Amino acid sequence: MNGGLLFVVTVLGAPGSGFQPVGQRDGVTVYQRKADGIELSAEGDIAAPPSEVLRVLTDYAHHPRWVKSLAESQVIAQREGSLDVYQRLALPMIDDRDFTLHVNWGRDGERAWVRFAAVNERGPAPRRGVVRVNVHEGGWDLLPIDGGRATHAVYRFRIDLAGSFPSWMGRGAAARDVPALFQALRREVAPHH
Repeated sequence: MNGGLLFVVTVLGAPGSGFQPVGQRDGVTVYQRKADGIELSAEGDIAAPPSEVLRVLTDYAHHPRWVKSLAESQVIAQREGSLDVYQRLALPMIDDRDFTLHVNWGRDGERAWVRFAAVNERGPAPRRGVVRVNVHEGGWDLLPIDGGRATHAVYRFRIDLAGSFPSWMGRGAAARDVPALFQALRREVAPHH
């Protein structure tokens, strides 16, 4: 089994080993696993087909429009089914964080998926006053429901915000922010649905 396949297998499906529910809001259930940094999973429904949700999720150039705290999202390389994107987070009370992600996506039957992982060597050099994040990986699984008119979305990610930052604080904020991310995604797909 190659490393890429192992990564795909470890991100798929509903929360499993070690994940504990930490909250539910706006039809989104959030789970957390104790780890270095922040590791969360969430699931909820979106009133748009998986193809439309996938279109919005892979439009990284427009993510700052709807993703909270994302100050910059610059696509630096794009190929069929994948891209590299530089992103900078403007977070309250701490220095900005940045990273370059390799993102790929596709379909397995009716299920659409997105995977991402930090590949900072493909992006710009570190900036003064911005903390470089080296651990950031995760993905989305988009399963059709309601005859394909809606999507059951499962989101999972792991990030280490690095620098001087108490990880317990980040875990709490992330657990609150994930339902808001689903709400923003729901609003973003609504005009096109």
